[in-house]
Amino acid sequence: MNNIKFLKRIQTGKSFSRRLRINNQFPAIIYGKKKKTIPIIINNDDIISIDFKKNSKKKFQLIDKKKKIYKVKIIDIQYHPYKDNKIYHIDFLFV
Repeated sequence: MNNIKFLKRIQTGKSFSRRLRINNQFPAIIYGKKKKTIPIIINNDDIISIDFKKNSKKKFQLIDKKKKIYKVKIIDIQYHPYKDNKIYHIDFLFV
């Protein structure tokens, strides 16, 4: 199971997301039935070795700053329209 580090995010919106992407990060979200939605920030360097196209059905562990672990699977990945394999956003589902 692959581990991905993340930070919780408070700010949302287009301009904040742009600033994240300039700083080699991108927004993501974790959601699930009867669970609170968690907006997060992921660093591109932490996921560069993961081939999401091959591992799209695989489960992942998201680990926050306080070492709390969330078991999730990928629901959707949005890529940049013309930059090769640049991730724009990921939707995770609690497992």
